Amino acid sequence: MQLSPGFFERLSQHADRRPQHAAVVTASVTLTYGDLLRRVQAGLEYFRRQGIVPGTVVGLTLDDEVDHLVATLSLMAAGAGQITLATHDTPMLRARLAQRVHLSHVVAASDAFRVAGTAFIQLPRQEVASSTLAAEVPAEPGSTLFLKTSGTTGDMNIVAFREEQIAAQSHRHDDYAGERLLRLASIEHNNSKRHRLYCVWAGGTNVFRPREATDIVDFSLRHAVSCLDISRMHASDLAASHNARELAGVKLRTGGSEVPFDVRRCIQDQVTQNLYVRYAATECGGIAMARPGEHDAEATVGRLLDEVELQIVDADDKTLPPGSVGEIRLRAPGMATEYFDSPDESARRFRHNWFYPGDVGYLRADGQLVVQGRKDDMIILNGLNICPAEIERVLESHPAVSVAAALSLPSRIHGQIPVAAVELHPNAVVTVSELQQHARQHLALRSPRRIIIMARLPRNSQGKIMRRELRPCFQPSKSET
Repeated sequence: MQLSPGFFERLSQHADRRPQHAAVVTASVTLTYGDLLRRVQAGLEYFRRQGIVPGTVVGLTLDDEVDHLVATLSLMAAGAGQITLATHDTPMLRARLAQRVHLSHVVAASDAFRVAGTAFIQLPRQEVASSTLAAEVPAEPGSTLFLKTSGTTGDMNIVAFREEQIAAQSHRHDDYAGERLLRLASIEHNNSKRHRLYCVWAGGTNVFRPREATDIVDFSLRHAVSCLDISRMHASDLAASHNARELAGVKLRTGGSEVPFDVRRCIQDQVTQNLYVRYAATECGGIAMARPGEHDAEATVGRLLDEVELQIVDADDKTLPPGSVGEIRLRAPGMATEYFDSPDESARRFRHNWFYPGDVGYLRADGQLVVQGRKDDMIILNGLNICPAEIERVLESHPAVSVAAALSLPSRIHGQIPVAAVELHPNAVVTVSELQQHARQHLALRSPRRIIIMARLPRNSQGKIMRRELRPCFQPSKSET
């Protein structure tokens, strides 16, 4: 069912009802909803003059977050498709994405980001665009937002969302209406872009932090941030800050990877009790949220968000009772139904009107969801199933370990063997043998056969650990293979 209004109409409603309410806040500028609407109208007129018509697919290479948000909303109003060709992506990746979605134009602040075979649109300087008092311009229907998956396994799928699907996902975040939202991840990342749009839909305030290093606590306090959304890595760093407790009244949201109970407890002790841990997927948006008072040793991701239906099933797709571990499948308003140009992967992940994210977990009797890890990451040692998350939780419970990543190595004798890499807290000292002993005490046969200590685990641009880059670091012994 198509939802109305679209984002342009929704923005117009906010500008009409609360024209002076802050829509965008930066270190130097505040834009009201009236200001934002005028910028989007000016952007819409400009893109139309550049030949952008409904159905055109445009690439955005803009690391200025306000420019990116305005361009996103302007292209949605123009009825154009769009995909982020991030400034941190390689030229080869940008070219490959452009080819896959049949890109016709690239919008960037510099011609250094031209893509062969596409028309280049130079974004006007912000002060020029903002000075234009555009007349009201009607929006065009049919906008599409192409989002690429994060690619922690090396594969990359593309999801083509219609504007009404993003709107449907926005309804699960109505609480943004009263928030001043700061996300540390750039709007060039899928998750940040989507949550910035959710915030606009709800009529909240998007707060943008400068790219240069700025103290998170000081910036949040100076700009009255009420909701701080950061990765687990940044949350752990924040907990170690000397002034972190000054954010005690702020909502802190995190997710994107498992957040163990020890990490949650540290955040609540050192930063704020208002901790929220979410479970989400590119293909459908928010799924579940663990709220204050719901954090425990099982590291639950909380109860399902409104209108999300989720089941735990076995290998034959039979529904399992509460407490039983199995594969997660779900459906929700605004969910994708296929991947763009990937029929085989679509058939694997989208079946019988359900989406299978590839995660393993269980539903508790109280309705809370526990996610144990990726189905594809499951380690099978002599027929024994081992979730990497259980190894990581044990290693991260050691006082010297900041973060751990477990994975499998192929073994001719055992099928697979578990191994792990760890990153230590600053100035922490521990030996591999001590970590192995700690793991064996808690995991017995499930303990990793090898552990390596690294100065820093490899991460992608969103802070997720890239296990595929860890595997070459391990050279199994003859006894292991």
